[in-house]
Amino acid sequence: MSALCVTVRFLHPAAHGRADGGEPEWPPSPLRLFQTLVAAAAARWNERQVLDYAVPALRWVEAVGSPDIVAPVGVASEVRTQFYVPDNTADLLVPQFKKGAVDSTPKRTEKVVRPTHLSDEAVHYLYPLTPEGCPHLEVLKAAARSVTHLGWGIDMVAADATVISQDDADKLSGHRWRTVPAGGVSLRVPKAGTLADLMRKHEAFLGRLSADGFKPVPPLSCFDVKQYHSPTAGVGEAPVRPFAAFQILAPDASKVRAFGTARGVRDVAAWVRYATSGVCAGWPFGDVAGFVHGHDPSDSKKPLKGESADARFSYLPLPSIERRGDRGEHVASIRRVIVAAPPGFRERVDWVRRRLTGQELMRPDRPDEPVGLLNLLPTSDWVLRQYTGAAEVWSTVTPVLLPGYDDRDPAKAEGLLMDAFRHAGYPSETVVCEELAWRPVGFRAGVDLAGRYERPDNLKRFPAYHVRVRFRQPVTGPLAVGAGRYRGFGLFAKDG
Repeated sequence: MSALCVTVRFLHPAAHGRADGGEPEWPPSPLRLFQTLVAAAAARWNERQVLDYAVPALRWVEAVGSPDIVAPVGVASEVRTQFYVPDNTADLLVPQFKKGAVDSTPKRTEKVVRPTHLSDEAVHYLYPLTPEGCPHLEVLKAAARSVTHLGWGIDMVAADATVISQDDADKLSGHRWRTVPAGGVSLRVPKAGTLADLMRKHEAFLGRLSADGFKPVPPLSCFDVKQYHSPTAGVGEAPVRPFAAFQILAPDASKVRAFGTARGVRDVAAWVRYATSGVCAGWPFGDVAGFVHGHDPSDSKKPLKGESADARFSYLPLPSIERRGDRGEHVASIRRVIVAAPPGFRERVDWVRRRLTGQELMRPDRPDEPVGLLNLLPTSDWVLRQYTGAAEVWSTVTPVLLPGYDDRDPAKAEGLLMDAFRHAGYPSETVVCEELAWRPVGFRAGVDLAGRYERPDNLKRFPAYHVRVRFRQPVTGPLAVGAGRYRGFGLFAKDG
């Protein structure tokens, strides 16, 4: 069976559309697509007051109603950002400007933004076709190519429409969402009468101001709500770890400080852990020894074990990833560091973020000789995003320390690597084992041999390998696995 495929490509890997209650909406609803097609048709054929030319095509779309959706992974931001945007009342300022009140500004409305971060750019809507095909293909293609955004005005997109075969539809990359009787995600879809309701709403908007005063515009009411479910979107979904990121400056803040990776991983992680423990006066979350140091509260010489073993900070020095023209990317010195926590502990990360900013890094054995200064790093930093973005393929910048001895047996080494991912919270079904590779030599330019990295004494006995892995679906960093994952070892960056 063939299908009309309307493809929307986001020009920036984020979407801001919201569902009921202001929660992030993903995937974008079929009604959202229908509304943007209506707006694009009005602009394309310059019918900004009364739509006419594309009406038969749009009525055909609303009759289909509930297309399948093929969409990439969308991860809603855990951080809410508040903005104040001008109301659409700038025309009311003109009389004030004429009177000389040039300092008048539009009223601003508070908006809370919680974007959805995307692992890929394309969302496909598949409308099933009868053997007769799509009777309005050319009109819908022209309307789709006139689409400029999907969601908020900042969600810029490019779109197209075409007819594809079932085989081509099956090859589309992403999670496939279909309607189900119950469960899943609630998405609005058009139905017979939605177009007429949109046109009535637009007419009411144009006539909202009259001699009788202001008439409120009634909301759209003619649509259905369907439950959409993807059998793969939630399978093996890897956890997203909250983190605080810092740049390392010289002690006098005059320049960025750099540390060689082979030794700096061990040392920088220790210095940051020491600095974190120094700002924990008044720590309101219970035991400091466990979460900050990874020590058993009853015996500070013993590491945490059991179910609570992962309830602790990870200190992850970040080797710089430099783009060197035709030579590609190169792993260089450490200039940044992350303090990460397991999912569900964002409040602890936020607590140390506020207190670590501006803190000096000290060697525990030389407390009077600072070696660096922590400066808060914006999440937009390009190097940081190589460690904290979403991707299917990752490779190490520091070697993975196996959680056991492989006895130079490849099968045993593979089993230990799978254990390392599982211990770090990545379910085994997310890893495509046939694309899991490991070796002493790195997979990235600039990384050292796995055996040359200096480690803490308690980690020296474990075998070390550089690793490259492909997941079944994109996962979001920071990603660190293995016996040294709390101290900067087994750290991955996006690959490709």
